[in-house]
Amino acid sequence: MLNLHRLRDQLDTFESHEADTRERRARQQERAETVLAACDRRWEAVQAAVEEAEPRRLVAALREPPAETHGAPERPSPITVVATDGSQIYPDRHVEPLFFLLNVSRVAVQYGTQEAPLLDAEPRLHFEDALSDHVDEVLRSLTTELVSALRDEMELELLLRTAREAQVEGRPLLALADGTLIRWMIRGMNNEAAEDALIARYTDYLQAFRAEAYPLGSYVSMPATTEVVNLLRFVAGELETPGPALDIEGPAAPVLDGLLDRHVFDTLLDDGERSATFGSTSHIQDAYPSGTEICYFYLRVPSAVGEGEIGRVEVPRWVADDPALLDRIHATVLRECEKGDGYPLVLSEAHERAVIRGPEREGFFRLMERRLRRAGLSSSNSRKRRSKQRPRV
Repeated sequence: MLNLHRLRDQLDTFESHEADTRERRARQQERAETVLAACDRRWEAVQAAVEEAEPRRLVAALREPPAETHGAPERPSPITVVATDGSQIYPDRHVEPLFFLLNVSRVAVQYGTQEAPLLDAEPRLHFEDALSDHVDEVLRSLTTELVSALRDEMELELLLRTAREAQVEGRPLLALADGTLIRWMIRGMNNEAAEDALIARYTDYLQAFRAEAYPLGSYVSMPATTEVVNLLRFVAGELETPGPALDIEGPAAPVLDGLLDRHVFDTLLDDGERSATFGSTSHIQDAYPSGTEICYFYLRVPSAVGEGEIGRVEVPRWVADDPALLDRIHATVLRECEKGDGYPLVLSEAHERAVIRGPEREGFFRLMERRLRRAGLSSSNSRKRRSKQRPRV
């Protein structure tokens, strides 16, 4: 039980800390705006300096002046928008046999028409035999990184299938994913062969989107990324690697450590505007085939309640290289966020159909136990799990 009365003094301390943090952030944002302006004036020289210095931190690659902003374009109509999202039941060491479950939704909306939307979800049960051909080296641990990687792969697979099924000849289409298109979690599996296999399978789908000319984007809400901030810190001489000699006006303090990219663009973008497009320099991108490397921009999403947010939109490079496709993604994501009060409506619908809620989870476990008993097999739950299922007090 949580005793709220005993938290009062701690909340007073937290309130003071948060006030100090916001004051410091405001000064950092002023400094970032000054450095960004200096970087913008000589952006090509800055990019050349980054490439030569190869800083150890992840630094945004410049594709255009970094202070550039783009107003909201008109969304095409009619247009097909498809989306997927996924959830999972992770492996549980308190349950035998070992397995996990993925549930991925499929949504397709034909805007500007009277056609009914597609709203569907597909569950897949994974266990040892189904995985051994691909990632048998890590089966004994079945890490959350592996489950997340396979869920993301399934989301992209079904997104491609949905785009194929929903496409209408002559009508523009956009495929929208939730979260990042960069396989961050895979490089933490400590199994190079499995990591390479998973990245190869994922990028095969990215290449299929390009081959079939389905523009692909993803939306990251409240991004915690710092590539653009690291670029500014490089320019300001705050990183271990010296940056280019630029004329930066104003005081050098405070340093930008702790600032996020979204804080920088919070002062730069008006409602509906997107930032310049940047390239990711993650080493994971070395495994992505040419043209499928991930680029991104930031978007100020308005909201009827509160201040809205700065979202991050990721796209493959072949999409970023096409201004018309980039405008389509900008316009469509913005309209989706307006419909969804700050978050893309089509992704909200996908989430609702993918999420596995508590009663559904317990119902699945009961179904599995009944099936195993009927087959003359037995499942075993630890006493800890049984205790959680039947609290005594």
